[in-house]
Amino acid sequence: MKRIGNKVWIAIMAVLAVVVGACCTHKNAPTNNEDPANQESNEHEMTKKELKERIAQIRARVKEREMSCVYGSPEVIHEYGMETQRLRLEADSLQNVLDNYDKR
Repeated sequence: MKRIGNKVWIAIMAVLAVVVGACCTHKNAPTNNEDPANQESNEHEMTKKELKERIAQIRARVKEREMSCVYGSPEVIHEYGMETQRLRLEADSLQNVLDNYDKR
């Protein structure tokens, strides 16, 4: 009976690992299709209102990412953290553009 219990336990853990792995791979897919170099050139063409909206969107996404639980290998967790850091830097960059908007 103990052998059957061990096999069932291993099977449950294997299924759980597959489900967690499948969920993590889809969360890390980039949602922004713009090229970062192209995005910087678009910053100069944005109005103040558009800049404020974009900053609010990015900060909301960062807050959501900070509050979420990430499961997976250390590489997955590291990539998730790096993407969150990139979003923070993008928001800060846009905030600097907005702050200097009147100086142009």
